Amino acid sequence: MDGKRLVRTFLDLVKIDSPSGHEEKVRKYVVQFVKKLGLKPIQDARGNLIVKVDGDGEPLLLGAHLDTVEPGRNIKPQIKDGIIRSSGDTILGADNKVAVAAILEVLKYLIENKLKISSIDIVFTLSEESAEFGSSKLDYGKISAKKGYTFDSLSPFGSIITASPFYNRFDIKIIGKSAHASFPHEAINALRIFGIALNKIKLGKINNKTIANIGIVSSGHAPNTIPGEVAISGEVRSFVKKEIEDYSRFIVNKFTEIALKFGARVEEKVIPSCSGYEYSVSDEFIRTTRKIIKDFGLKPSLMRKWACSDANIFNEHGIKILNLGDGVVNAHTTDEYIAVNDLSKLASLVFSLAIGK
Repeated sequence: MDGKRLVRTFLDLVKIDSPSGHEEKVRKYVVQFVKKLGLKPIQDARGNLIVKVDGDGEPLLLGAHLDTVEPGRNIKPQIKDGIIRSSGDTILGADNKVAVAAILEVLKYLIENKLKISSIDIVFTLSEESAEFGSSKLDYGKISAKKGYTFDSLSPFGSIITASPFYNRFDIKIIGKSAHASFPHEAINALRIFGIALNKIKLGKINNKTIANIGIVSSGHAPNTIPGEVAISGEVRSFVKKEIEDYSRFIVNKFTEIALKFGARVEEKVIPSCSGYEYSVSDEFIRTTRKIIKDFGLKPSLMRKWACSDANIFNEHGIKILNLGDGVVNAHTTDEYIAVNDLSKLASLVFSLAIGK
């Protein structure tokens, strides 16, 4: 494959602003790219792109997401000493545009060289960084593949993610009563309720299979006002479905219980974001993938990860997806980077997986 062309494609992609919810321009770029290859991309109602490549044998899915996190606007990629970075005040957008570039280069190479392969369903999703919103709304009736790969794990090359957790988000609002700070007897202090309830629950690592976090706490409007409301947003992740359900409900119930003791009330909701999955090490697709990676010259490594991705949603819909390490370093930060050699290596690995050897 053409390494210089691959790098140019990647640089083109990262220069296009595409934070979650604003992927129109990068989607247009991908559409124009595949149309030049004589293919007809399908855009579903959500805006996801599906590119179908005809071939013989069982179809394979290759997936990547088009969106990035912030700060991801006006990215100025730079190459120095074989490393691609941003100018330092934005992310690079290598998550997940390394995968987009690699898939596009492989697609171009396959068509230019008229190689005979199995059918491929290429899926470019939107808003993966926003709770996998694109893949959750994907038109799965247009997908033929029942297995495949995404390349969206911040893990070394050769990594195969064999387990990813169930994920719940929870929103809790404690509603008490505001009052001027000089009249505390007239208030129901929601912040005090929050503090007491917080001490009744455990955050962080609950056990080896479950973790919990509160990431957003919002309260108060002025220093001389006793806050009558506190809004909380958090999450629970678990490799065990019953545990995520039980612990999510435990957190909500504990805040409700303490609020009622003080005469306050609670508005709450628990929102399941995605299902978890776990594959046996003896799974045939795992064994096949390990062999391809080993023959490629890498050491295959099976990993359980707390992160969720489009792979969780694909698996919910009956498509066995393995999420693989993509070579990106420090994703979601302004120090994000990828080595040029690793970008080429990713494209070559995608090619090996696409042809099955």
